[in-house]
Amino acid sequence: MKSTRPFLIGLMLCGASLSDACLGQTRSASNARATEVNVVEMKSVPDGHFLLNLQLENQNRLLNVEVKNNEAKCVNSREARLKGLQGKFRLIGNGVFLIFFQNENHRASQFWVFRTDGSATIKEVPDRGEKQTAVPVENDSLETPKKN
Repeated sequence: MKSTRPFLIGLMLCGASLSDACLGQTRSASNARATEVNVVEMKSVPDGHFLLNLQLENQNRLLNVEVKNNEAKCVNSREARLKGLQGKFRLIGNGVFLIFFQNENHRASQFWVFRTDGSATIKEVPDRGEKQTAVPVENDSLETPKKN
């Protein structure tokens, strides 16, 4: 049987480095949710729609994902290969979740690091330095929320 120890050590190191990504984040003016999120107490990803800004092939791609019962599915995208992506979130701790998205055309492993405004920084595995986010939105639109 293969040892999972190297994977777990890598996962812990990655999670530790991701916690630094949360420091210094400010509350987003485009917040669709009225209340602050206590990320330390999060046990699951909140139900609802999230507008993702992903960087694929050095270009920004918008994707709308609906979350229900800690499972996510792409419900809107202009990219045919991203439609139907789905996966289940796993709690890492302190507002950090791991998801393995996949469909017949694409696969991605991501850490979602939640902030108190309900949005999340998305880090791909492996991390190539992309600036990616998930912002809570009201519906399945691909329109970026207006800033107040």
